[in-house]
Amino acid sequence: MSSVVLVAHGKLANEMKNSAEMIFGELADFQTVEFLKEDGFDSLKEKLQTVLNQTDESVIILADLFGGTPFNASCGLAMEYPEKQIEVISGMSLPLVLETATVYADRNARAVADYLQEIACDTVRTFVIEEEDEEEL
Repeated sequence: MSSVVLVAHGKLANEMKNSAEMIFGELADFQTVEFLKEDGFDSLKEKLQTVLNQTDESVIILADLFGGTPFNASCGLAMEYPEKQIEVISGMSLPLVLETATVYADRNARAVADYLQEIACDTVRTFVIEEEDEEEL
C-alpha cells in the first residue's frame, strides 16, 4: 500500500481532494500540501517533509504542474530520501486523483505511477459535434 500526497499552487490540492471525495467518498489516506503566496521553495519543502515523515515508505506525490515549485520541491525530496519509494507525477487532475484512489491500496508507488502514465491520455477527451450529412437533410 502506498500513501498519496496532493501538492499544488494555492488551495488546489485541498479542493481537489474535496472534489474527489464528492465522487469517491472519504480519502483518509490522502494528504494535501498547499503552496501559498507567502511560501517559498524552502517553506514548501518543509511542509512536504513534515507530511512525508508521517507516510509509509511507498509514496505517490501528485503535483499540479511539471516544473512548478510543488513539482520541483517534491522531486528534491525524492532524491534526498532514496530509502522511501517516492514517485512524483505532474499534471494532477480530478480524473487522475480518482484513478489513484482506485489503485493505490493494491500497488506500490512505482506501479501506480506506471499505471497513471499509461492512462493519462485517456482522461482528456474532446466533445465533437458531427456535422450532418447533406444527403440526410
